[in-house]
Amino acid sequence: MDGSMRLGAIGAGHMGGAVLRAVLAAGLFPPERVHISSPVPSELEPFARRGCRTSTDNAETVRNAELVLLAVRPNQVAGAVGEIAGLTEGKCLLSIAAGVTVSSIRKLLPAGAHVIRVMPNLPLTLGAGATVMAKPIDVPERFVEAARAVFARSGIVEELDESLINAATALGGSAVAYFFRVASVMSSWAGENGISYEAALRITAQTMLGASKMLTESGKTPGELADGVAVPGGTTEAAFRAFGEAGFDEALRAGMEGCKNRADALN
Repeated sequence: MDGSMRLGAIGAGHMGGAVLRAVLAAGLFPPERVHISSPVPSELEPFARRGCRTSTDNAETVRNAELVLLAVRPNQVAGAVGEIAGLTEGKCLLSIAAGVTVSSIRKLLPAGAHVIRVMPNLPLTLGAGATVMAKPIDVPERFVEAARAVFARSGIVEELDESLINAATALGGSAVAYFFRVASVMSSWAGENGISYEAALRITAQTMLGASKMLTESGKTPGELADGVAVPGGTTEAAFRAFGEAGFDEALRAGMEGCKNRADALN
């Protein structure tokens, strides 16, 4: 990666802040080469203490960076980009706004500006993120390499055609919350059956962690692993039968479809 490149960030809220913390923890950019802007002083204070340059002026951030993380809400993208467009020639915006296409951002920029779209998820704060990056088009390799590095230091990066990004949002970006919801239901049920909520949550979390390791390390498909647990006439088979009667698979598919449809609507 270009060792002289400077990183900017417009927005340092929930996800933007998580990306920045991961970048700084990995030492990818030294703090003095990171410039962050936000209208919320409390978002900037932790980064200022780490030595980053901070401001409430987005234009100042873009003047002092080549790669700029655009970490604002989807409905704020047009306003933020319009504010800085005249300063972006020869630079690259790295957008994490759900549902906002590269083409819609490029329409607001001069011909010499570049855009890369990514969809990270929150576990990147723990080095366990799953980030999807739209395959860049007409973006200089130095920016592509830097964009990959920003997220690869904190998990995996998968490159997909941009047409698949909204589906990938349902698979990775929002899916973190699906697992949290499953864990909540399981732990609450355990409490109703005499196991303390705290113990149940520990057991549930460790079971999820173990299942994830089996998925990534066993070389088997999810179906094969499930069949290995659900022996005929056993307890897991009984659970699967109840799931089928309750429409578990259909409900999960419907939720993912709802997530994708909402991302589509944000275009």
